[in-house]
Amino acid sequence: MAQKHPRARGHLITQAIAVVLLMVGVVVALYPFYVESLNSLLDARRVAQVEKQNAANVEAQRAKMAKANAALKKSGLHADADPFSGMDKKDKVNLQKDQLGTVTVPKIALTVPLFKTLTDDTLAVGAAVVPGTSLPTGGPSTHTVVAGHRGLVDRRLFSDLNRVKKGNLFVFTVGKHHLAYKVFRIQVVLPEDTDVLKIEPGRDLATLLTCTPYMINSHRLLLTGYRVPYTAKIAKEVKAAQSAETWQQLAILLGCIAALLLTLGLLGRYLHGLLLRRHLFDLWFTVVDANGDPVPGVTYRLCKPNGKPLYRKRQVLTVTTAADGTASIDDLPGRTYLLKEEGRKWRVACGVKKLRQQKMRFYPKKGQRVTLEGGVWRIVKS
Repeated sequence: MAQKHPRARGHLITQAIAVVLLMVGVVVALYPFYVESLNSLLDARRVAQVEKQNAANVEAQRAKMAKANAALKKSGLHADADPFSGMDKKDKVNLQKDQLGTVTVPKIALTVPLFKTLTDDTLAVGAAVVPGTSLPTGGPSTHTVVAGHRGLVDRRLFSDLNRVKKGNLFVFTVGKHHLAYKVFRIQVVLPEDTDVLKIEPGRDLATLLTCTPYMINSHRLLLTGYRVPYTAKIAKEVKAAQSAETWQQLAILLGCIAALLLTLGLLGRYLHGLLLRRHLFDLWFTVVDANGDPVPGVTYRLCKPNGKPLYRKRQVLTVTTAADGTASIDDLPGRTYLLKEEGRKWRVACGVKKLRQQKMRFYPKKGQRVTLEGGVWRIVKS
């Protein structure tokens, strides 16, 4: 019968606390990855739903934006208006009604919602048009400037914008209209240096704006592009980028889930082992020959499951059968072991696998003549 280990309870509590803390640490460490992926997938779905709901008002919305852009052709952006410092922290918007469409950057497989109003709320989930710049309708003497955050824990947004090079494209999708721009100018400027964002007469420009360096945010990174025709090739690149982003985020999410499940499984297995080792067991067996006669003087070594020997009082733990062929090892913590016969390669698994198990048993492989007879395990030595 199993007996409780005299020190097992305190050790179990300590180890259980360590396991819980480790699991919490893994969840926290993976948080940015699975939250970002989940939000990206949910955002893509929400964007599609909102675009479908707003489809009926697209043309009316474009007319309003064109009228607003006409007024901007004379004044443009105020030179002292840094888009991030100029946000109204208390301004609240209806995200569904404020959404214009999306911004897609094929080079980095990025698609984010595009909003008309720049606030904390809109920048928390997407990118927004900088106040005082052209709304995304395109046309001569327009300059649309779209700002987005980097380094948010729960969303990617413009974090990888520094990977975009000259000649790469970005696309605004507003309703059924697609505005493609090719990057020709990349600048790093101070927050107050907004002259570069002004309208250039006759040109159709757009700029993506974010903070830099990453997590320091002392300057602004500007990627400015000029309008190019939205061709079938570009449409294919946009679709491929959106598909790649979906699969990439799905793969990250599934990877995080797999990592969490694997960690949970390993920790569960570890706790199961701790619970088993709370109890001490005796290993009893008898060695007989093919005729059933006892075989004395056979020495066995008790090892870990990986084959490494166990020690007791600094000596390799061995047992030798008595004159009647019996052998026993007392006070073994509950777990699985390997019993190896000295001088031969023969070995057999033994021990405890289940929490409700009251006695140690053997787990012979096919062909191994190890049986339970009359409550006693018999090893037939060939």
